[in-house]
Amino acid sequence: MKKYEVLKAVVILQAVCMIALSVIVIVKLWPDGAASPGTNTEIEDDNDANSIDAVRGQTAATVGDELITAGELSDKLHELYGNSVLRTMMLHKAIDLEAKKAGLTVSSLEIQRELEMMIDGYESEEQFYQFMSKQLGLTKEQVLEDTHYKLMLEKIAILSVEISDREVDAYIEEHAEQYAPRLQLHLQWIVTESRGLADEVLGLLEAGENFDSLARSYSIDEYTANSGGDLGFIDSDDPFYDSDVLETANRLQVAEMAGPIRIADGFAVIQLVERKLTTGLSGRRLTEEVRKQLALEQAKPLSEIEEELLLKYDAKKNG
Repeated sequence: MKKYEVLKAVVILQAVCMIALSVIVIVKLWPDGAASPGTNTEIEDDNDANSIDAVRGQTAATVGDELITAGELSDKLHELYGNSVLRTMMLHKAIDLEAKKAGLTVSSLEIQRELEMMIDGYESEEQFYQFMSKQLGLTKEQVLEDTHYKLMLEKIAILSVEISDREVDAYIEEHAEQYAPRLQLHLQWIVTESRGLADEVLGLLEAGENFDSLARSYSIDEYTANSGGDLGFIDSDDPFYDSDVLETANRLQVAEMAGPIRIADGFAVIQLVERKLTTGLSGRRLTEEVRKQLALEQAKPLSEIEEELLLKYDAKKNG
């Protein structure tokens, strides 16, 4: 799975984090010694209401002489992400109920294998989690939780789908190249708006300037500039990347640079950091992956399964 596919896969998680942020703000600002909400007496309820109002009125940020209160922050986050986050929470509950009913589980090994596919294209597992944290504000635990529920939903979707060994073997034979070892290139790039700027960058690199530093100063690619222009490992024939960039990169020696290369967003200067040959899937793991892939292709769309689960377990908002 490529970086941008991972990005789409965790958008909902990002929303969860934003709502969690509003909760953190309220908790952090809660006055010491204040009674917690939910007590039973009318006096305590009044005190709780007053305390909550006081917390909501406290300052979360300032801009000049203008204030942004904790209440305004919480309300805005709820307005932007509340429905999506609440739906996700209800869906997770419904998935848990269905999994328990069907006796389904997701093992730590299954989660690790899924993460391996997500991490593919990054220099390391550490870099992957750093990207999740810096770009999306997600912790490792949140990524693991989302992966768990994704795998469980897939198991629910294919529960009644039967795929024969003959179908699996035929697919593997027809798509052998898909599971063969792949050449991958670890690239860095600096993207500029003009050829002149790209030539200037090349000149600085040839004079001994650091690639990472120049990427942070010159690159207009918002996804990679702050990480020194690091694109991670890319398949040498990846259709999602500019063909001219990959053709040039394939001819480079490790640590060699090239450019300017005309791309959609301007001009790129690239550097080959490393090249490696991946290990292809084989044996039981290959047959398991193919069986699952074929079953998902025959099953209902996951979005449809989600709606069916929410309906089955009578999931609804209150108020």
